[in-house]
Amino acid sequence: MTAVQPTPLAPAARLAVTGHYAGPVSRTLAIALDAAIVMAAYTLVYAGVNLLLDAFFDTSLDLSGVVNAVVLSGWAFLYFFVSLAIAGRTIGNSVVGLRVLRADGSAVPVRAALVRTLAYPFSLLFFGAGLVPIVLAARHRAFHDRVAGTVVVYDWGGRDAQLPGPLSNFLARTGG
Repeated sequence: MTAVQPTPLAPAARLAVTGHYAGPVSRTLAIALDAAIVMAAYTLVYAGVNLLLDAFFDTSLDLSGVVNAVVLSGWAFLYFFVSLAIAGRTIGNSVVGLRVLRADGSAVPVRAALVRTLAYPFSLLFFGAGLVPIVLAARHRAFHDRVAGTVVVYDWGGRDAQLPGPLSNFLARTGG
């Protein structure tokens, strides 16, 4: 039996991406989406509370800069922690197709989600030095991933994410 060579009419099977460690670009996109979601939700709730206070009590909610930062930080903590503890991913991770797992591939327990969320700000210290391993390390684990014993992988749910057809064809031809 001879193997059929891929042609434009019969392309080679696409290579699966699901399960591979997530790289810096997809993780950056996910955190950018999450930051936008956290800020938008906080702004909408703040504006809604001010609107209701003004309508019913003729007053407004004037938080000082420090109090505002603390409340925003608390909201961001809840967003990340609850998302990871319940689903193993945030909304940004879902959009990009990422999931946080334990290093052994099992689901993230609540304790690991808590440790990861608490350790994340420390990854940003010293100009983001804790994020450098995302680019340099083989498993792309940042400081907060190492502390919590987690990894971030591509996971598209019930279907495999696949490389685009032309890229799969190129990798098949080159033996990659």
